[in-house]
Amino acid sequence: MAIAPRSVDIKKMDSVRLVIADDHTFMRDLMARTLARQRARYEVLATVGTAAEAIAACEQFKPDLLVLDINLPDQNGIDALPKLKRVAPRTRVLLCTGFPTDDRIADLARSGAHGFVEKTNSWDEFLQAIERVSHGEYYFRSHNYGIASESRWLRKHEQTSVAPYLTPREKEIIALIAQGYTSKEIGTRLGISMATVETHRTNLMAKLGVRNAVGIASYAFQRGLVKPGSHI
Repeated sequence: MAIAPRSVDIKKMDSVRLVIADDHTFMRDLMARTLARQRARYEVLATVGTAAEAIAACEQFKPDLLVLDINLPDQNGIDALPKLKRVAPRTRVLLCTGFPTDDRIADLARSGAHGFVEKTNSWDEFLQAIERVSHGEYYFRSHNYGIASESRWLRKHEQTSVAPYLTPREKEIIALIAQGYTSKEIGTRLGISMATVETHRTNLMAKLGVRNAVGIASYAFQRGLVKPGSHI
């Protein structure tokens, strides 16, 4: 992990504090050096080449924004998102990919990230994505589909993807909720805190578009994540 040599303890007025994660040294150095030319606007805290290093950097620095490549050598960037959110819940995530497909784009939009850009986009489009995502907006940019809000992306792709992207942990929790386990019981079974389970519940309701545990359970049965008749 490469860390910027200057102090990062004091946040600059109106600056965007970033971590860049890309498995290509050339790409991450190019992004970091180009952004560094606008030192009053961008502060690159670290550049890393793996998902594990991205998680460590976000835990250490709590950046405003993580620019995260999808294809990392140790873990898919999408799969790393749950842990990233646990160690730096306020860090917003801008995903990057060089190989977009309809299925991949749908997964990206459903992953919980705050935006994504293709590596074939222009630098100006990349900067626009950084600005909008770091200031609380959602930004999904594809040459095939243009720019869209999160809700428009989800509507556009709801027929091309069987279900929202769910991590293995989310699938475990959905199945246990459907079987009637409480958050405390789920935490005990999975070796995580009750607060973590509650956070998963909240995120799952938002991701699945339901309002309560009944909706989660209904989704679990519809998708075959738990068989009818299952119980504690």
